[in-house]
Amino acid sequence: MKILVLSPKPPWPPHDGGAVAILRGIEGMALNSAEISLLSMRTEKHPPSGPASDRKHLSFLKTYETVEVDTRIRPLQMLRNLSLSTEPYDLVRFSSDDFDGVMRRTIRDGGFDLVHCEGVLFTRYLRTIRRETSAPVVLRAHNIEHRIREMMARHSSGILRRAYLTNLADRLRRYETEAAQLFDAVVAISEPDLRWFRDVAPAGKPMLLSETGVAFPGYVSKTDEANFRVGFIGALNWQPNVQGLRWFTDRVWPVVSRALPEASLHIAGRGAPVRAPAWLRDKNITWRGETDDARQFMASVNVMIAPLFAGSGLRIKIIEAMSIGRPVVATAVA
Repeated sequence: MKILVLSPKPPWPPHDGGAVAILRGIEGMALNSAEISLLSMRTEKHPPSGPASDRKHLSFLKTYETVEVDTRIRPLQMLRNLSLSTEPYDLVRFSSDDFDGVMRRTIRDGGFDLVHCEGVLFTRYLRTIRRETSAPVVLRAHNIEHRIREMMARHSSGILRRAYLTNLADRLRRYETEAAQLFDAVVAISEPDLRWFRDVAPAGKPMLLSETGVAFPGYVSKTDEANFRVGFIGALNWQPNVQGLRWFTDRVWPVVSRALPEASLHIAGRGAPVRAPAWLRDKNITWRGETDDARQFMASVNVMIAPLFAGSGLRIKIIEAMSIGRPVVATAVA
């Protein structure tokens, strides 16, 4: 079977949960004898390296191409969207004529049996896909996006921010409901997400569950129990991670430090600013920035934390930490 995978981000390097989920998915399809072509957006959040440098890690792909897409938030566009449109700005930002053109050419030349879309944002491209091919088009939903915005609104202190997030959540709910109607099948990443899509999809719509796993790491050395180290890793350009981490450092870490003065907190993540923000400059907090090897970082600490108050899908870093024997202390949402 020839499958075209459309992705909002490159799967390599797999430094965040979304990239890991995409990588594991396409690896699984390839292991089941599918011929995979991958067309990926490359936004400002991703390194400027191109397919040539990634290819050695993605050698199982038939073809791999990336298209630069500028998704930066522009306040004037956001205000125009808020007043003149009913579409969610979070997804409008991923509209790209360049990507649309490359996608049309790829579909025409590929003769694909299936088009597999990694994320609800590709609902915007569905009409073009239908014009170019009669192959089934499948949505793989990494999250229920509107639930994340609802949770963010609930925990937001600013009145205007809370109102905007509530409005955005309503738009995303309508958008995701429409996606459940339009795609030929939906593949959810977790049981709660699958139940939501089943509730809003037409009767008889094919619905599948495809949870993301992790590779077994083999032997992992034990940590030094004499020097208690707590670790956090996550995308630090994703607001729920920043919000949860700041709550932890403000409310929880001072309590831990009083009880265990020798304990240290180590923070790593993609998209981090070059310098630690003021609220992370503490004698027993180490700012690591982006790390080349997430597993090695997790193996270097005694316990991992996942302080999230907004989320959906799966927390893949939790699964990875467990796979190397590291306990995880998490909020109920995580």
